[in-house]
Amino acid sequence: MSIRTFVLLASLLIPLAQASEIVPGDRLPDLGIAEKGELVLSGDEVGYRNWNYPQQPGKVHVLQYMAATRAASDINKPFTDKMKTDLPQGAFLSTTILNLDEAMWGTAGFVVSELKSNKKEFPNAILVADEDGVGLSKWQLEKENSAVIVTDPQGVVRYFKQGAMSAAEIESTLALVLQYIGKSGGAAGTP
Repeated sequence: MSIRTFVLLASLLIPLAQASEIVPGDRLPDLGIAEKGELVLSGDEVGYRNWNYPQQPGKVHVLQYMAATRAASDINKPFTDKMKTDLPQGAFLSTTILNLDEAMWGTAGFVVSELKSNKKEFPNAILVADEDGVGLSKWQLEKENSAVIVTDPQGVVRYFKQGAMSAAEIESTLALVLQYIGKSGGAAGTP
């Protein structure tokens, strides 16, 4: 085999090797984060506990997994802002997972401090600190990016996108969440 043929074959296989573990129409693979994990509020103190997906079967779940960088947090801010205003709070689970392993050198402490402040400001928010990037490798996500995943009440992926969502994608995803909230009985329970 010539070098040229080998390079061509190798370049075709790279995208397959980097393909995500998340496939719309399939069940979202289970994930457990033990190093740091979910932030929990106890009085004025914020601690951690193991976090696992799935959580609260029977609920629509919107997950955002992102690198712990300002750039990654801004990628889908338009979507998260619209979620806060256009979706009935308490009718679905919303989880934000920050990959601390991708924080810029020397900033992880600042990121954790900001996460703790956000938990105090929004005590019902599900915030997860992924110390070792377990989710990035388990779900085979792109580095230095932000991913949005919507699962139905059975844990089946109904929407998955890495990178910035267009205005049309934001609107169709919000409509999708509303559709599945309606199918699951709506606003029972709080996140």
